[in-house]
Amino acid sequence: MDLTDFRALLIDCDDVLVDRDSGIWTAVQPLLQNSGGRFDRERVLAEYRQAVVGLAPRQAELGFGGLLCFAHRRLAERLGLSASWEEGMSFARSVAAWSLFEDAPGAMLYLRKFYRLLVYGDRDAEDREALCERLGIDAEDLLSRAGNPLEDTVWLSANHLRPQDVLQISRAPAEPLGAGGLCLIDRGATGTERNCPADFCVSSMADLVAQHQMFLRR
Repeated sequence: MDLTDFRALLIDCDDVLVDRDSGIWTAVQPLLQNSGGRFDRERVLAEYRQAVVGLAPRQAELGFGGLLCFAHRRLAERLGLSASWEEGMSFARSVAAWSLFEDAPGAMLYLRKFYRLLVYGDRDAEDREALCERLGIDAEDLLSRAGNPLEDTVWLSANHLRPQDVLQISRAPAEPLGAGGLCLIDRGATGTERNCPADFCVSSMADLVAQHQMFLRR
């Protein structure tokens, strides 16, 4: 299997293109400012992820921004801190300021020459246009995580794709969505340390570009 075998890339928005962890860490500083430095970054992020996992079944009900707001409140509870709903709403609105990974814009610019670029992630309606502009994609190519496009036969047919035409790009660890390929990004791994449980494993979007260029030269 080669990278050049695929016609489309289904790229996770957060953790692959958008640096969600840094965005969350910055946005929770008002909550932590009176904690006396008791909580380090890794613990806070781990507790936040657990809060989100617990709320995931309610995302359709809450919406993306609502989920973030409730996750902020649950994070505060898990850390033994107090937070107002206003602080939770301010935290939820911080998503618009989450930064892209440094290599993401250039990688997207390169990869769109060879693939249909689909971004897999959720945003509130007021944030979708700005995110699509930053990523250089059409609004229709920002797909909600509420569904699985590789199992949506109507969507696949309308876009002239088969599941095996699509390479999913996710942060490690992740499970494949369907019959397409899977590429895992582990930004902390090196070539000698990497244990690849997927079709392809890379250390960054820039590394994905470099590997694609290598396949083109074969």
